[in-house]
Amino acid sequence: MSGRRALALAAPVALALAAIAAAAVLLLRDEGGDASATPAPVRGQLDTCGAEFDDEAKRTCYAATLKRLVAASNDPRGVVRRISNVAWSERRGFLLPNCHGLMHSVGREYATAHGVRLETLMNYLPRSNDPGCSAGFAHGLVSAVAPQIDPGQPRAAAAVCDRAATRYQRYSCIHGFGHAFMRVYNEQLAPALELCRALGAEGSDCAQGAFHDYWFSVTRADGTAPFDARPELDPRVLCAAQRRDFVRPCWYRAFVDTRPRGFETRSPGDVESLCGGLEALQRDACVTAASVIGPPDPVEQLALCRKLRRADAVSCVHGTKVQNLLGSPMRVFVGVIRACGRLAEEPRSACYFWLGKTLSVVTGGRFARQGCPALAASARRACVEGARSMNGPLITFS
Repeated sequence: MSGRRALALAAPVALALAAIAAAAVLLLRDEGGDASATPAPVRGQLDTCGAEFDDEAKRTCYAATLKRLVAASNDPRGVVRRISNVAWSERRGFLLPNCHGLMHSVGREYATAHGVRLETLMNYLPRSNDPGCSAGFAHGLVSAVAPQIDPGQPRAAAAVCDRAATRYQRYSCIHGFGHAFMRVYNEQLAPALELCRALGAEGSDCAQGAFHDYWFSVTRADGTAPFDARPELDPRVLCAAQRRDFVRPCWYRAFVDTRPRGFETRSPGDVESLCGGLEALQRDACVTAASVIGPPDPVEQLALCRKLRRADAVSCVHGTKVQNLLGSPMRVFVGVIRACGRLAEEPRSACYFWLGKTLSVVTGGRFARQGCPALAASARRACVEGARSMNGPLITFS
């Protein structure tokens, strides 16, 4: 793939979750935690890695340190929370945008060493809406129990996610099963997606985890390797081959783990360089994927969306990384959704609906009760409708 057909595959690639790509904009305060309360031993060991000279040295140091910090605990959730607090407090440091990928391996190795079983999985999954360190650890845990999954009963295996305390945690659990299904079939995408499809309405959220693992395998990350000797590297080809319900999940992960180092979608020209020539659903999904690797600040992302043609603007909004605002005061969330008002009429209503939905997910429903009512009447209606749909498939979310 070259030129406008797609971004060239680059290595090494930062295994960053889209929600926290590049740099975080605000400090995490969830789970009752706070970075200033992080015990010195955890912060001190992580600070040592941050002082390393280059990125590869940092990555090696963090990988070893994170595993060591978590390995000895019978209940790893407190340690993972403290690690998350340190990562978010650094904002523009190396750890935050890389923590999700690093913690995948930590979670897998922890589950193996401690004998985590499918039926005991929820005793170890973080009780957090953090899409970075905590979600990465959760996905690693779920991936590790893949050998215990009966491919003939995927819904029974994923039923463990029903015990999740929040909508985000349930989403993350289902996404994790997408990773696990890929491991069941040694990184074969087609049979893994069939297991996702068996989950019904949540199949698209599972599929995004499967596509995430596919790109892991292409870059040989998280202990994976591609099943095919010559895996498909062009998302235009890969996503065109998918059934309609999995096109958006396919594209959503397409650029996150494969973009050249430092690339960020900043202009309509950048969007066109990635998505030019595509039509209908394929273009819509590609524009969302291009938005995901845009600025980390959701308000800046919406400013980019405003510059696009109307249909593209709606798709762009679906890549808005409101997860970056986790733990923020309600006034910050309200300020972001009010930025929808600067869009043209059609994308404006879609923006209020989508952010009403996703902000409610990241706040455990609080935004529906406290944020939507702060908006003007028409905006409030769309926001409330979006919030009411939060328990349905999220599809383009991380």
